[in-house]
Amino acid sequence: MSSKRKKAKQFTRRQIILLLAVVLVISVPLIRRAVHPYRYIKSSTETLTVKIPYSAGDEAKVKVLTLTRGTRVELRQQGESESLVKYKDMEFNVDNDHLASSLEDCVQVSYVYPRRLINLQTTKSGKLSAKVVKKGEKVKVTEVKTEDLDRRTGAISWYRVEKGAKQYWLNGEEVETSKSAAMKNYAANVEYSDYWDQEYGDGYSKKAYIKQVDYKPRKLKEYKSNPIKEDVNSVHTTLQNLVKHKDYFLSLNDKTSINSITVEIKGDGGPVYYESDVVDDYLKDPDKAQTETVVTKKEMKELMKEFQDDGYYMIARIVTFKDSIFAKQNKSEAITDKDGDLIKVNDEYWPSAYSRKAWMYNVDIAKEAAKCNFNEIQFDYCRFPDGTATIQDELDMQNKYNESKVAAIQGFLTYAHHELESYKVYVAADIWAWPVVAQDDQDIGQFFPAIANAVDVVCPMAYTDLFASGAMDIDDPVSHPEKTLYKFNKRVKQQMNTIESDAVVRNWIRGYDYSTSEIKAQIRGINRAGYEGYLVWYGNGNPYQLRKIQKGFISSKIE
Repeated sequence: MSSKRKKAKQFTRRQIILLLAVVLVISVPLIRRAVHPYRYIKSSTETLTVKIPYSAGDEAKVKVLTLTRGTRVELRQQGESESLVKYKDMEFNVDNDHLASSLEDCVQVSYVYPRRLINLQTTKSGKLSAKVVKKGEKVKVTEVKTEDLDRRTGAISWYRVEKGAKQYWLNGEEVETSKSAAMKNYAANVEYSDYWDQEYGDGYSKKAYIKQVDYKPRKLKEYKSNPIKEDVNSVHTTLQNLVKHKDYFLSLNDKTSINSITVEIKGDGGPVYYESDVVDDYLKDPDKAQTETVVTKKEMKELMKEFQDDGYYMIARIVTFKDSIFAKQNKSEAITDKDGDLIKVNDEYWPSAYSRKAWMYNVDIAKEAAKCNFNEIQFDYCRFPDGTATIQDELDMQNKYNESKVAAIQGFLTYAHHELESYKVYVAADIWAWPVVAQDDQDIGQFFPAIANAVDVVCPMAYTDLFASGAMDIDDPVSHPEKTLYKFNKRVKQQMNTIESDAVVRNWIRGYDYSTSEIKAQIRGINRAGYEGYLVWYGNGNPYQLRKIQKGFISSKIE
């Protein structure tokens, strides 16, 4: 036999051996799967708990195992009502109703039930429709996509549902798969004052603060690319001042304990200080909102990156419902008199915080900011105007869904949180300090526990000059900054303890008309109460003013 034929024969044998090996590698799992096919855990909730009995000497014990919806298990023995399965070297029985043949089958749900009033969305993370579903309402599910199942947690992010023969989307975090779960009372420990029953009738406060509000515990979602910080020591300034005095603000973290800048990108009355595309979608005359722009989106993104590279945590402050520009160009979405004419409240025209168009406008601006490298979005004036109780019969608040003010504010913040989650930014809300002290919403929709349960960061505005003499048993709060901030934050902590929220508490402190020592005293008061971090308010954050008190910007970290 020639050497060429020998080599060809040897080559052929190698090919056959290799082919057999490949067939073996492929066929063994297939044979194994045919003998022990896979199943997927099916559950109406995110997880399924199974009990596995075992012996420890002479004692019988039970191991509790929690499996997330969609977990793959190996079927070992099929039974009539339950089957033996294997998962991570453990064998146990599971009811056949909780085993699906495919991942698609394990996520199918027939109905969901909202925990509060929700506007259905036209697409996932899309515009809000005018169609709503109410708390505890039975909503037909028409589709669940496997791409919307988080197999780490078993949570379903979106349900396609039917309402009035039309298809919409519902966020999975806001619904349950049983009415009893949707109606569950999570507010058993929430305390509130019924003061406003005097204005609106007996039972108003309970309905407004408890029944229409969602208190199901929310876990803070942390992003690896954007770690949240509790010891954020920030000064507020306008975008104009940040651009004009960039070197000063960049130097603050070398001279002080400031490690963050809170930048006003949408201001009182509605001006947007960067070149925004969103204003074109919501305003008939978008130029009215762009008369004070100082940067493009690209320039703002580069500016934020420069500060972040220098160690700063950047916060975008958005004035939300104190917006004359939007109100004037969207009268049907604003607070008007009974004839539909705009009416000034506190010398300002206000979009109604009930307005879903106003919700979407501000959230879309927040999305633009998120794309420009901000770490956190902070909604200020996220409330109704104060002082409307005495003129309530003269006003049309555009309350189409018969919501309480508290429910509307929490609804907006919940919607904002869901929409911004994919941008991996945190959501913060400023809250006037007096609702914390009074334990009600002060008729502006800001009930502290409701807000704290909807955001990542809650920012009470504990300015000492806003407290009346005698508040919290302090004769003159302005003269006792440390005591005032300490006592206030003890009340904050008490109310945080009534809900299971992981929200960070970060106080606004007074920079104006205070000395360096008084700035430090406020920070010590916060620290003594068990919190860290602060936001300094001194008007528009002019460096010439900030320099006078910057030695007071000390560390707030609890030692």
